[in-house]
Amino acid sequence: MKFTSLVLAAALASPLAMAATDQHQENLATRQYVGGAVSYVDVDDDRQIDDQGEGYSVFYGRQLSDSFWWETEGGFYKMDGEVPDGQDFYQYHLTTGLAYAFGDRTGFTPYVIVALGAIKHEVLPRDDNDTNFTANAGLGAVTGPIFDNGLKLRGDVRYVYDDFDGAGPARGEGGFGDVRASLGLEFPLGYTKVITKEKTVVKTREVAVQQPVIDSDGDGIPDNLDQCPNTLPGGKVDAKGCLIVNQTITFNDILFELDSARLTRSSENTLSRIAQSLQSQTDFRIEVAGHTDSTGSAEYNDILSQKRADSVRQYLISQGVDSGRISARGYGESDPVAGNDSVSGRAMNRRVEFRVTEK
Repeated sequence: MKFTSLVLAAALASPLAMAATDQHQENLATRQYVGGAVSYVDVDDDRQIDDQGEGYSVFYGRQLSDSFWWETEGGFYKMDGEVPDGQDFYQYHLTTGLAYAFGDRTGFTPYVIVALGAIKHEVLPRDDNDTNFTANAGLGAVTGPIFDNGLKLRGDVRYVYDDFDGAGPARGEGGFGDVRASLGLEFPLGYTKVITKEKTVVKTREVAVQQPVIDSDGDGIPDNLDQCPNTLPGGKVDAKGCLIVNQTITFNDILFELDSARLTRSSENTLSRIAQSLQSQTDFRIEVAGHTDSTGSAEYNDILSQKRADSVRQYLISQGVDSGRISARGYGESDPVAGNDSVSGRAMNRRVEFRVTEK
């Protein structure tokens, strides 16, 4: 009996070592398990034994379908009492049967089980040993994995029948029926290590960033579309950004010293920028037209306006503009754009115009 106990203990230790590997997920394709349990036996009264029995077992199970499992179990159970002249039972069970699981055994799963097999009796005193038929049926439950290696807890209660019909005070008279409660451990086989890496998905979105519209010469045509950059300030342009001919551009910021044709310093700066524009687009001519208000005589104003127009023309030529493209004419007070009876009106009339014509 000691030898048998060592064999069963070794069999139980084997799956323990097997399940101690670093594993994380049960292989659902070929699900199997091994395990062991300790048991308490509520002995049939007909056995004439006052004390209860105990024992242990090892088992192997394999999934047959979604809910059905095949399980084979081998166990040893001892039933010895203190009844005078009573018998002590030492049983070796080997059974196989089917279990129906109410779930997939990956979490807490109740089950029912029915098994058939053989039982070897050793009865002391040794005058009634035999091997007999046995069957058991019961209810149980198994937990999901409680450790990374897949270890599960399980327990069940079964009614165990055997047809032992021995002699003496414990004669079976048709067999015995014991109740066995077991608590054990179950180790899934094929429980493999799975390393799951979370993949961080960063969703990106294309955002159209509107580039600032740059119009360096202020003609209303962006630089990237402007075929005539640096257009004459205040002039009307076409879709290409080029100056349109047959228009008049008025400058009220080209000023002269009082009663003189001498340009002010600020006016020279303005005309320098205009000279650059005239050199950027050369397919037109300019007439510089000088105008005055009505202060003074008409003859005086004609002379003054002519001198001022000439002064503007000469300055542009000095800045590199082709003299053949520029003419100058004084109109005096003959073409007012506002009334001469107010300060603001007279200021508007004192002006220089660029009259753009075809070349």
